[in-house]
Amino acid sequence: MKHLYLIRHGKATHKPMPDIKRFLTGKGIKRTKKYAAILAEQNIKPDLIISSPAVRALQTSEIIAGTLHYPVDKIEINPVFYFEPEQEVIDLIKNIPDRYNHVFLVGHNPIWTDLADRFSENAIWHLRTSGIYGTAFNTSSWKEILQSPRKNIILIN
Repeated sequence: MKHLYLIRHGKATHKPMPDIKRFLTGKGIKRTKKYAAILAEQNIKPDLIISSPAVRALQTSEIIAGTLHYPVDKIEINPVFYFEPEQEVIDLIKNIPDRYNHVFLVGHNPIWTDLADRFSENAIWHLRTSGIYGTAFNTSSWKEILQSPRKNIILIN
């Protein structure tokens, strides 16, 4: 069984600066901590966290990692998660090593909502900031997730 969690970064500042450097607002930090605590209450923990290189996504990843006792220095950064085409993200997911069963991906809309819609049993209209969608795929290989039966396991939105 493979468990995939799509996590949209927390609410970020709109101050004038390069987009990749935008950081979380106080509200974004607070909501991310709240949602991470829900994961902890349900004993949902990652084997692997992969994040967009954007500051707001990295901050979100670090909050979640800290709450769930995942080593912050083990967060992988992948530029594909910073607004690359959906197919590139899917290809990356399909190439996750099979030794990982609980994978958290931290990135951006619109792709994260589109992926949640694609992977879910029913439509998810919009994954808001700090939103978390998780699904379980009945397979032992990430390469087979698109063809595998799946079940929604969590939506914190």
